[in-house]
Amino acid sequence: MKENEKEQAQLEMAETLKVQSDLEQEITKLEQKLNTMRESLEQRQFEGLSITELIKEEAHLSFLDQKLSEKKAHLNQLNERVSGHQENLAEKVREEKTWQSIKEKRREEHNREIQIIEQNELDSFNTVRAYLELKNG
Repeated sequence: MKENEKEQAQLEMAETLKVQSDLEQEITKLEQKLNTMRESLEQRQFEGLSITELIKEEAHLSFLDQKLSEKKAHLNQLNERVSGHQENLAEKVREEKTWQSIKEKRREEHNREIQIIEQNELDSFNTVRAYLELKNG
């Protein structure tokens, strides 16, 4: 049962890491797009860009900046979730180790009990045999 909890925690963490990785790639692409667009806009301003076109481009850049901010905020939330998953997974690993240790100790105790029972039976057989040998002669 503890193994299943650990596996579930691992799956949840893996899923969150995948989403995090995808979002980081989206952010990188959006940052590159914004930089390219800003450079292009700057170049076009030197070539003589109309005010209407400039306002339109600035509005689009502002929109993309807002999207980038939202994605970065979402990434921060995902980072917190990853940290939570890491803590949860570490706890599950500790619990699993504890249960494994308890199981091993119980198994060893059981084996010792069986050895004691077997030894007592062997001692009993040897006692009976020794008695019979003495009696018979």
